[in-house]
Amino acid sequence: MFQFLNPVWLWAMASVAVPIAIHLWNKRQPKTVQVGSIRWLQPSESRKLSSLRLTQPWLLLLRCLLLLLLALVLAQPQFKRKVPAVPEKHVYLHPALFQAKTLPLVAATVDSLAQKGWQIHKLQSGFPALPLTQETSIQSFQADSLAADTTNAWAMLRVLNRSLPSHAHAWIFTTDLLRHHRGTYPQLHPTFKWIPVPVPQTNVWLQDAYYTSKGQLRLQFGRSDAQEVTFLERTVAKPAAGQTISLPALPGVRFSAHAEADSLTLQGGARNTIPLAKEPLRVLVRYAKSRQADVKYLRAALQTALEYRGAAFELAVSGEPQPLPAVAPDWVFWLSDEPLAPFLARFSKNRLKTLQDAPASARVQKLESWLQIPSLAAHVPLHQRTQAPESPTTQVLWQDGYGHPMLTQQLDSLQTHFRFYSRFHSTWNALPDNGQFPELLLRLLFPENSAWETLYDTRTLPQELEQPRAFNGSFLENRSKTEEVLDLKPWLLGLLALLLAVERWLAGRGSKPKQATI
Repeated sequence: MFQFLNPVWLWAMASVAVPIAIHLWNKRQPKTVQVGSIRWLQPSESRKLSSLRLTQPWLLLLRCLLLLLLALVLAQPQFKRKVPAVPEKHVYLHPALFQAKTLPLVAATVDSLAQKGWQIHKLQSGFPALPLTQETSIQSFQADSLAADTTNAWAMLRVLNRSLPSHAHAWIFTTDLLRHHRGTYPQLHPTFKWIPVPVPQTNVWLQDAYYTSKGQLRLQFGRSDAQEVTFLERTVAKPAAGQTISLPALPGVRFSAHAEADSLTLQGGARNTIPLAKEPLRVLVRYAKSRQADVKYLRAALQTALEYRGAAFELAVSGEPQPLPAVAPDWVFWLSDEPLAPFLARFSKNRLKTLQDAPASARVQKLESWLQIPSLAAHVPLHQRTQAPESPTTQVLWQDGYGHPMLTQQLDSLQTHFRFYSRFHSTWNALPDNGQFPELLLRLLFPENSAWETLYDTRTLPQELEQPRAFNGSFLENRSKTEEVLDLKPWLLGLLALLLAVERWLAGRGSKPKQATI
């Protein structure tokens, strides 16, 4: 099928009328005949012949062809035809499958596909190809020890849907672990085959640890199997440096003492290591005289949350103009209009977290709305607030009923700053009277470490999502068609140059004058 990229230039073919008109109206020059004498010439009547006749027709034809070819070149013709598509066959393996326990489950199938010409890739960013040959097995790429992989297989499948052509075939091998398939199941191309490989295992990891107010050590373990995740807490006496803590039905935990912070290492299961703070959690509440009612609500909620946690803590409440403590706190609740920056500058190298409420200098907006807090099912009534400035570097944690920020978080070097665009008072909102106020503060003071969801969770996919795991399917050949485009412009340019050379040769040959002598 022919097509033109610039068909408007086809109108230039009408220019062939120019050389035709020139040839038709061009009068041929008379020939000069040299004779010795005119005495024997008979007189004749003078006649003028006027006629339209072609002269040098081949030269005229060449010039017309040159103009037609030039118009075609400018129109940029192309020729399209359907040809069999070049088959693309790919195999993708999730990085977690390269462990010694899982790679043998798919090695025979992957090697068979590789021998049939399929390209083998890792299912990760960039989809790196593995150089498999007839003599190389996929088991040569087995990793004896591999860091916990967090690759989201379903996100990679969406990338493959967009990047591979429609005629490509792909087999995608992943684990059947839920943590490797986050989000929604993507709609795969009909030529894609997803195969979840069973990875039966039960994992145990060390989730959290801290010293209690009684000087003991509290450990929190996570345990996951194919169905659920559970958390266990155990309290033991403070161990000596280098001692391994032994607990029934749990792996041992090795205690290491360091100058700034101790550490605990799980001896089995996930074998992870977590830090252990040596000092108690120090919380400072600084308030102005106009916020005395606010600090009563906040102090009671903080005391409840910290005692429920059971960790060692020091809660200091300081009102203006009392001097601020010289020891660096871990948390600062600043219910005051005095500047916070000079106080933070004294501890610029410490990891501090601060929370400031609405200042007195800000314009108060009275409204009837509510606080939208993700961890609360019911909305908390909101009566007064201040305007929150727009900033792309802040993270919005709470919102009001209109979707405006109410509690934001911003990271600044080692410090984390929270801003609450209301106050902890019943005239501003119903948060102080809410029974879950201490729980909300507990989540701020001790944010949950959710790394286990992508590192240690061994729950498997629901059965309705999993496809049959048998690897005896046939390898379909690709019979789809694709378009092949042939650009005719280079060929036309070559023909144009050839005809131009012939035209110049004929024009030069015909321009030589002929003389006759008697």
